[in-house]
Amino acid sequence: MTVKETLTTSYFVKILTAAALVPAILVLLLVLIFDPFYHYHKPVGSLQPVLTEKEYQVVGTLRHFDYDAVLVGSSVVENNDNSWFDALFDCHTIKAVRSYGGIADLCWLAEEAFAARGKKGQQIGQVFFNLDPTALIAAPETTFAASGCPMYLYDHNPLNDVSYIFNKTVLFEKIPYLLAQNASGYNPDLSYNWAEGKDFSQSGVLEHYFRLTQPEEMLPEDAFDENIRANASLLSALVSAHPETTFRFFLPPYSVIWWDDATRSGEKEAFLYAQEVIVSELLQYDNVMVFDFQCDEEIVSDLNNYMDPIHFTPAVNAFMAQIMADGQDTAHRVTADNVRVWKQRTADLSTRWLEQYIEPLDDEGLIRYR
Repeated sequence: MTVKETLTTSYFVKILTAAALVPAILVLLLVLIFDPFYHYHKPVGSLQPVLTEKEYQVVGTLRHFDYDAVLVGSSVVENNDNSWFDALFDCHTIKAVRSYGGIADLCWLAEEAFAARGKKGQQIGQVFFNLDPTALIAAPETTFAASGCPMYLYDHNPLNDVSYIFNKTVLFEKIPYLLAQNASGYNPDLSYNWAEGKDFSQSGVLEHYFRLTQPEEMLPEDAFDENIRANASLLSALVSAHPETTFRFFLPPYSVIWWDDATRSGEKEAFLYAQEVIVSELLQYDNVMVFDFQCDEEIVSDLNNYMDPIHFTPAVNAFMAQIMADGQDTAHRVTADNVRVWKQRTADLSTRWLEQYIEPLDDEGLIRYR
């Protein structure tokens, strides 16, 4: 090859390299600037955060946003308006939510929040923590990786961020969606809210329920004792590590349909036992308050409050926030002295509900079987 040919080849290599690098650099800059999953920073300029994909956005918001209160829980807390808590508790609230709401996952998210605030020399004054009965008996291991969460957004390894930066979905869908929602006036206080368009009605609930034809034998109450004790330890470690923070734990009001299913599946006694063990453990700490909404019959017996046996309307979320802010409320407050009383009350009421509410529905042929 002649010198002239070598120079010509080198020139074209440089041109091709530049042609490849320029678009890559533009993509990099777009993702770094707009950062729709908030992996690197909070929104820039006048942009409002658009929070609709919790698996992709919760971790980034916990690490980079400004807040001093955290609402922790499963899908049943997603319909809360953050501004309710801000007004009731004089704080700035952010959500740390996970669809399945396992205790290990939720504690991991809460610790991410504490770590992020700590790095900035700031504290978290309030934590509002939802305790789903099913979460209390679940395995005490995190499920992020096993359920397919994008772990490049969860770890602290910048080398695997290429999965985020050079991602055509992020570039052509997520960034345009962020800008479009900003233009339409998205309200970030409604982060991860899913209530719009859902059918909250008795018929909607019963569409989602298939009753066991033959009830299972009731499990021993300590059937999941190992998991329960481990979950109690995770929660205790979280609370004891942050004595400066007030933790308000609350048991959500699942519908009477859910209690029927828990009874027929043979898990009811295990759920009640799990609540007693874990609530008793938590109430040993001075910075803990516990509220139980499971026995609120006006709510749980009205299936028009629900879209399925578990998920309730935002109005119920608002009610719970108001009750937790009322320091004088005793109808929902659990104390170290009355944990066992609350357990027995829940057991007795859930038994009565089967006769009072479920049997009439069954007599009318409204309950389907499997």
